[in-house]
Amino acid sequence: MKNAAFCNSLRVLISTTVLLLQAASLHAQPDEVREAVRLSREYLELVDGTQKTRLAKQLSEHDVRWQQVIAELGSREHDDVKPGYYPQQHFSDPALREEHPDDLLYLVVPKEYQPDKPIGLVVFMHGGGSGSPRTAPGTYMTPGTTDEPQAGTPIGDVFESIGMIGVGPSAPWNEKDNSRWTVPEADEYIADVIRECKVRFHIDPDRVMLFGHSMGGFGAFHQVQRQPDRFAAVLCSAGSWRLACWPVIRGTAFGLLHGTKDAQRGVRARYTDIAYSRAAHQMLTRREIPHTIVEDSGGHSIGFHKKQIKQFFADSSDVRRNPYAAHIALASPVGYVSHKCFPVKHNRWLTLDAQTEGDIEFDEVRSSRKGVSQKSSEEDWNAWTLTQTTTKRPGALIEAVNEGGNRFRVTTNNVSRLTLWLHARMVDFGAPVRVNVDGKTRFEGRVSPSLVQALDSYHRRGDWRLVYPAKVTLDIAEPE
Repeated sequence: MKNAAFCNSLRVLISTTVLLLQAASLHAQPDEVREAVRLSREYLELVDGTQKTRLAKQLSEHDVRWQQVIAELGSREHDDVKPGYYPQQHFSDPALREEHPDDLLYLVVPKEYQPDKPIGLVVFMHGGGSGSPRTAPGTYMTPGTTDEPQAGTPIGDVFESIGMIGVGPSAPWNEKDNSRWTVPEADEYIADVIRECKVRFHIDPDRVMLFGHSMGGFGAFHQVQRQPDRFAAVLCSAGSWRLACWPVIRGTAFGLLHGTKDAQRGVRARYTDIAYSRAAHQMLTRREIPHTIVEDSGGHSIGFHKKQIKQFFADSSDVRRNPYAAHIALASPVGYVSHKCFPVKHNRWLTLDAQTEGDIEFDEVRSSRKGVSQKSSEEDWNAWTLTQTTTKRPGALIEAVNEGGNRFRVTTNNVSRLTLWLHARMVDFGAPVRVNVDGKTRFEGRVSPSLVQALDSYHRRGDWRLVYPAKVTLDIAEPE
C-alpha cells in the first residue's frame, strides 16, 4: 500500500486541495484571517521539511482563530447548474482528471438544486463484473418512468424524487476482478468522486450517502467497514460478503435491501442470495449495532427494488454524518472477504499509528459447496447452507467511547500507538482530559487547540468536516 499509488493519491489530494482553496471568499475577512488562510494554503502544499516547520511556527500565532480559518479554507463559490441528467461526464477538476482520465460520471441534478444552498449527494456503485464497460452506470442512472417492480427499470428518477444529487461513477477498471468496488484503489477513487462533486455542486458534506447494488453491494459491505466516516448512510442492495468486523460501522447508518427471489434455481446462482443480508442482520443485531433491513418479493434486478430504494432515502432525509460520534471503532486490515483485507489508518477522531502482531475476531459466513450453481439439482439446491461463525485473523482493533465530561474509554487489541483527535464539540478545552486505555489511565491533562493540528487532521482524510484542532497521542505498548 505504501507505494506509487499511495503517493499519487496524496499528490492528487494536495493538488485538488490547492485548487479548491483558490476560490474567492464569500465574505470579507479581517487581515489576520486572510494572512492565516494564505499561510495555511502554503502549509498544505508541503509534505515535510524546514519550510513546513517555519510555517508551523508562523501559524501558531493564529491558533485563536483556527475555526475562522478552517471555515474559510473549506468555502468556495459554485456555478449554477440546470436540473437534469448529465451522462458520460469526465472529471472536471484538472488534478482528478489527470488521475482518472478514462473514468466516467453519470449525474442527476434535481430541480431543488440551488448553488447557494447545500444539497445531499448519493454515490451509486453499479453492478456487473470484470468486463462491465465504463458506460455501465448509464443502465441505472437514466431517469425511469415507472416504480413498478420489474427487471431493467432505471433509477435515475429516484434522485429527483428525494431531492439529492446522484452520481454514478464507472467502477475502477480491472479486467481480472469481478468485485471492482473492492480493489485497493477503490477507497480513494470513491473519495475523489465526492471531491469532484464538491467542485461542481454545493454539496452538504454531512449528507453524502453511498448506495451499491449487486457488485456495488459487495462494495457497500466493503466500504462501510473501510471508510464509514465518509458517509451519513450506506445502503447495500443485493450484495454479499464473507468477512466483517461490524463494530467499525458504528456511527454510520446502514441499510440492507434484498429480494427473496434473488437466487433461483435455473435462473441465478446463490452468489448474492438473500441469506447473506439475513446473516448480516442477525450478526449486527447480536452486536447491538443499529441498522435496517428490508426484504421484498423481487429478484436480483435493481428494478424490483425501486420503491424500497426511494423509501430508504426518504427515511434518511434527516440523517447526517456525525464527525464527533461518541462511540466508534477502527480495525486494520479489514475488508468484505479475506483476500480483500487492506490496512486502515483513520476513522473520524481515531488514528491507528502502530500495531503489534496478533489476531482479532471477525464475523464470517461460509457457503456450502453444493447447491450454489443455478444448474444444481433440486436436492443440492435445497440443501445449500450459509453458516455463521467467527474467526481469528491478524489485525488490530481500537474501540473508543467519549463518555462525556472530558472522559474517554478506549479498548485495544494489538495496538502499540494511537491518536485521539479532539474538537470543541467533543471536549471542554478549558478542563483536563482523561483517557483510559484497557482499564488504565494513560493520559490526564489539558490539551490546547491549534491551527497546525487542525490542518494536520485535514490531511488524514481530505475532508473539511473531519477536522480536529487538538490531539492526544499515546504509546501503549507494555514494557518488556
